[in-house]
Amino acid sequence: MAWSRRAFIGATAASVTGLSLIPGLIPARANAQANRQKTYGVVEIRRGGMSVAAYRFDRDQLGRRKLSGFERMAPEPTGKAFVETELASPLGPAADDAMAAQSVDIVAGHIDRLKSQHGLQTSDIAVLVSGGLIDFAPGRVEQFIAALPARTGITPEIISIKDQARLGYDWIVRPADRRNVMHVNIASGTIKGGYYDQHGQFVALSAPYGAKTMAGAVKLRWPDVRTATVGQRASEFYGDTVAPVLAPQIATEPPPQQRPTVYLTGGIVTATAVIFRPKAILQPHHWVEMQPDDFANLLGLIASGTPYGGPLPATLTGEEGDRVRDALHRVRNSFNPHEMAAGAAIGDGLARQLRFDQRIRLALPQLAGTQIWVSQYLLEKFG
Repeated sequence: MAWSRRAFIGATAASVTGLSLIPGLIPARANAQANRQKTYGVVEIRRGGMSVAAYRFDRDQLGRRKLSGFERMAPEPTGKAFVETELASPLGPAADDAMAAQSVDIVAGHIDRLKSQHGLQTSDIAVLVSGGLIDFAPGRVEQFIAALPARTGITPEIISIKDQARLGYDWIVRPADRRNVMHVNIASGTIKGGYYDQHGQFVALSAPYGAKTMAGAVKLRWPDVRTATVGQRASEFYGDTVAPVLAPQIATEPPPQQRPTVYLTGGIVTATAVIFRPKAILQPHHWVEMQPDDFANLLGLIASGTPYGGPLPATLTGEEGDRVRDALHRVRNSFNPHEMAAGAAIGDGLARQLRFDQRIRLALPQLAGTQIWVSQYLLEKFG
């Protein structure tokens, strides 16, 4: 297949554990390596959840600014999120008023645990609030931001969707490759991405719908929708609601020939790869090739009543089959069939609007942690 017709997406996000370094029981070289390392913590709050993570950085690697953010952390365990916990958002739509009122105490508790478990100081920890949360609950966010510094000594930082898009891009793309690459992230609550223009300025693309939020909007418009028809309804919703938001943004972007590479990230992208490329998804640090119609084919599976795919390929070994089944189990836990349909409709719609069939489409093989923009933020804040 010609390069101009090839498409790749990234494999599953890496789950990485930190190195346990015990003075006196390890070689001097390892002790020297430990002295070059520094651990930082982050609490990130968004509409759909909250993550608490600790990252270990290698000071030498941080200085290699010609690399992408991911390359500055990977592939060694150093620099990857080695403790990452996903929790309910204390400020999001699922939180009642009582939980929102306790949000400062909840976050302060996680900050205290980061300090006690990893020996962190207040200056080693960041608290980030997604800009999308402000649109949903401005009053809650305002009260939280005003009260947290007095309780913890940490002032939360609001990260806009545009800034998240830029951070995610820089996490993936080397500075030298910016003229060739576009990035799109299909998240649970938003679509975000963008590219650098000829003047070196980042141009963000975004829409306030992701796999989960669009599934909710589809259900609200068509309360009686069922699995067999949810894909059709999701595609209709994308066409009349999401596509018009993206259209004027896409109209100003360079033609595919000038941005021949598109990196795709997000849970629905990984889920699609697990279903259609189960053997390839198991290979660490390898790209997974996809076709432009994979998201459309996923919509077909959902309509036929098999949203998570059919029998596994006979070419998988027993151990490989177990790993794929585990990956599919994580997909089921992450997305119900309606959310799968919404995510697939977004992917299919983007494939048409961004003319994926005219590009080389690439994405990361493994991601250190699930929130790529958070990882890049920490690199820039502490690096």
